[in-house]
Amino acid sequence: MSQDSDYRPDKDIDLRDECPSDIDLRPEWKIFVPAILVIFLISIPSLLYPAASEKIIGAIYRPFAANFGTLYLWITVFLVLLCAFFAFSRYGNIKFGEPDEKPEFSLTSWVAMIFCSGVAGAVMFWSIVEPLWDLVTPPQHAEPLSLEAYEWSLTYLLLHWGPNAWCTYFITALPIAYIFHIKRKPFLRISSAAEMIIGRHKDRLLGRTVDVFFILGLLFCTAVTMCISLPTVEAALVQVFGITPSFSVEITILLVSAAIAGTSVWLGLDKGIKWLSNANVVIALSMIVYGAVCGPSTTLFNIFTNSLGKMLGNYFNMTFWTDPFGGSSFPQDWTIFYALFWAGYGPFMGLFIARISRGRTVREVIGWGMFGTVAGGFLIHGVFGSYTLWAQHTGLIDAVSILKEQGGPAAMVSVLSTLPGSTVLLLAYCAFSTIFLATSVDSGCYIVASTATRTMPYGCDPERKHRTFWAVAQASLALGLLAIGGLEVAKIFGNFSGALMALPALLLTACWLKIIRQDGDRLAAYYTKKD
Repeated sequence: MSQDSDYRPDKDIDLRDECPSDIDLRPEWKIFVPAILVIFLISIPSLLYPAASEKIIGAIYRPFAANFGTLYLWITVFLVLLCAFFAFSRYGNIKFGEPDEKPEFSLTSWVAMIFCSGVAGAVMFWSIVEPLWDLVTPPQHAEPLSLEAYEWSLTYLLLHWGPNAWCTYFITALPIAYIFHIKRKPFLRISSAAEMIIGRHKDRLLGRTVDVFFILGLLFCTAVTMCISLPTVEAALVQVFGITPSFSVEITILLVSAAIAGTSVWLGLDKGIKWLSNANVVIALSMIVYGAVCGPSTTLFNIFTNSLGKMLGNYFNMTFWTDPFGGSSFPQDWTIFYALFWAGYGPFMGLFIARISRGRTVREVIGWGMFGTVAGGFLIHGVFGSYTLWAQHTGLIDAVSILKEQGGPAAMVSVLSTLPGSTVLLLAYCAFSTIFLATSVDSGCYIVASTATRTMPYGCDPERKHRTFWAVAQASLALGLLAIGGLEVAKIFGNFSGALMALPALLLTACWLKIIRQDGDRLAAYYTKKD
């Protein structure tokens, strides 16, 4: 292909800082109506017939996970390697915008928005509960509660929340950012980004199906996070205020989160989502520092260091461990679950990252994005995951027994309650989890509304009523899952959403590879010369 250093990106529309008044921001009914019908067809029966709904969902999911789950492990590793290649290759110089253009958001706010939207309030829950489950049902044929189980516990947590978690986010962001910021197509949809593969079908049944699958997968995934986060906030409030746990309390917490999310998404990216993300990162860092200082700091650092080294040295063995002869359910219950769960968020985060990444290069998107998000997760897990294992191992608390008898939320609250000033810490956790959840919901609703809007050029936002409507729809779906209840059901829905997102994620990856094959050399030469 020609190395034309004078190559200039296409400019299909004028770039404006403000949304033109003649842009049609009405909902695209061919996307809006099918998506909302499916949501209500799932949420209403779940509320009315929770037991039957659980059986039907399980019957659909389990054969799928058993037969196709391992494929997602291969896809995950492939995407990690792709991210590394594009971050370190000359294609990393490609900028999403003009060569001299400054990023729309500061680096700290940009990373904060990605991290808060991508992990939601469940990050603290998993940092404590997953290591405990790994002690009960450990991987790699370790005996429960053995020294080997302790060694593997935090190690697998770091694997599940490391680059494997974020690779889908960043690789799917690249073709969308290319279409939106370089080609300047006035759409923020999976089908539009996949035009290079599906061609004219982007505006027909195939394209609409991809967009509807995307919306459903995203809303399912966020509903799963809500169903995990809400009971833990309820357990913390029960511990602090002595209230009686009930479904109505969870509904109240859900409504508060939905109200915060609705307000934030109403205010938009700069005044709502960015501010909320920045505030929550401050809360998160404060909790991390508090946990590190009040806990056995040196021991916590040693546990984290040991686990990180073990994960790096056994990365491929851990990722690809399926235990075909031993018959352990750990790979399906955790590693494959996470691969599908992150895949469920992948195209949504790709759209969201693309929207906020104008003025950043491919190298910045992948490099700083991966570093900031992985570091944020490792800080939380390194402190609270290590503290959980230390507290269990020293006999400070038998969190494993609490987990078995009372469930994950009670176990998490019991571990945090062993730290000094636990009342303040638990209240901080309630704020942390609620705001984290609201950040995921509001950014998700913003992207869903963008997908279901007829045209969405740069500088425009979906109509406020449209954005807020999706917050209500999201809450109704979460209510349905809460009625069914249980961590296993939440994990089934998480995997189901990942399966729905498989087509959009693979389409976007294929599109980026085709973009690089056709325009990569010219784009790299153009931006390298202008740098």
